[in-house]
Amino acid sequence: MPAPGPRGPRAPAPAPLYTPERAETNAPSDLIDWGFAIDAVFYVKNAVLRHWFLALLVMVAVSGLAAGVSKIMPRKYHVETRMLTQRNFIIASLANPGRSIPVDADQPTRAAWEMVMKTDNIKAIVRDAKLVEYWELQRSPMSKLKETLLRKPPPPMSDDDKRDALTAMLEQAMLVMVEGGTGTVTIGVDWSDPQLALNIVEAAQKNFLEMRQAAEMGAVSEAITILDKQVIDEGEGIKQAIAALDATVKRVETKRKRDEAKAATRGGRNAQAQAGLGINTNHLLAQMRFMVQTKRRAISDVEEFRARRLTELRNQLAEQRVIYSPQHPLITDLEQRIIALTEDSPQLVALRSELNELINEYMRNGGDPGELEQGTTGPLLGAAAFGGPTTADNPEVSVAADRVRMLVMRHQEKMRRLDQAKTELEISRASMKHRFSVLAPPQFPEKPSKPKVQLILAAGVVGGIAMGIFAAVALDIIRRRILEKWQVERILKLPVLAELERR
Repeated sequence: MPAPGPRGPRAPAPAPLYTPERAETNAPSDLIDWGFAIDAVFYVKNAVLRHWFLALLVMVAVSGLAAGVSKIMPRKYHVETRMLTQRNFIIASLANPGRSIPVDADQPTRAAWEMVMKTDNIKAIVRDAKLVEYWELQRSPMSKLKETLLRKPPPPMSDDDKRDALTAMLEQAMLVMVEGGTGTVTIGVDWSDPQLALNIVEAAQKNFLEMRQAAEMGAVSEAITILDKQVIDEGEGIKQAIAALDATVKRVETKRKRDEAKAATRGGRNAQAQAGLGINTNHLLAQMRFMVQTKRRAISDVEEFRARRLTELRNQLAEQRVIYSPQHPLITDLEQRIIALTEDSPQLVALRSELNELINEYMRNGGDPGELEQGTTGPLLGAAAFGGPTTADNPEVSVAADRVRMLVMRHQEKMRRLDQAKTELEISRASMKHRFSVLAPPQFPEKPSKPKVQLILAAGVVGGIAMGIFAAVALDIIRRRILEKWQVERILKLPVLAELERR
């Protein structure tokens, strides 16, 4: 058996997969050091226990500061109202059935934000809500505290300066939201006094409804004013045209009398006297027959227009009675207009009075009523007794008569349009309560919306606890003392054999 030889050097032990940071935790150094994390948590806990009075003092100070801030912060009370707007294409089509109405023409939420937020409306709200009179109620607690501490009142301000300042403040505090899809308009405000906030929203709501009504009815009112003026002017034009026609007829008759007189002069004195007597009688009666026929034709045109309009209104009333109840404003308005059309208008009464006067004068001058009635269906003027050309065949008389007829037709058309515009205005005024309704009226706020006192106090308590813990830990760190066992093991790299408590 061979003698054992000398042993060679031992092979080094294999390197461990990881190097433990601490033996008791057996945590690898390249992963989370759970031992250090646990030691840090206990260090924080022990720091709070060591300096509990400091932590408590800091917590109470921070919580008290939060409570004080919540007291001196300016209060804001939120008030809002919500209105529903509805489109209504039926209202305009009832007044003028033949008119085509585009979809965008009836959009009640159009320019709602601009209406509420324009400067003139903001100034009107400041005036209606009496914000200048209650200026002192709108001062913040911070401003009052500053005045108390400094014992110096703020510089005086004029009413105009207060009004300008309140206008700028209200422009920032007003809230206007428009939902085009649902047709709702919301108006709100955040203000320092609850009653003034309620007054502001009520004034804004009232002004918005009034401006919307004025915007929708302003164009129709202006059209009615223009049509009224045109109807009056054309009525005067008709009178002037009739006067011009009378003058033309008289001038033509006078000329014919002269021509007949000259012709009679050549035929002898007796023939001249007889011709003069015939001209003075026959042509005067012919002129009066022509005037009677003109008046009757004007009366016939007016009655025909009124009958046509009455038929239209009765058809509309029959259609609307199927949709609405008898007490609906639209039904009542149509019934009143039908009653008004069944009665004689002042224009028709005046024409009939003038016609009766002409007929009476015609009878006093010896006219034959039969010829007067025959002239109604015949030409405007009958032939002269002496066999000459008729007065109606004269170009000047024909032009004057055509002008009278044209002016009468234009006047009737303007009267029809004026009647439609007035109907549309009254229907629009009656339908305002159906187009705009208040979904949520403004309510008096019971508590402020800002600041959130509970949230500030809770944040103050949580922040105070965090600041107290931080103060206790920071004090131990600043002192740079070794207070825990793990500090000896980690900093000095020495094992701890025993640990004694201080009494």
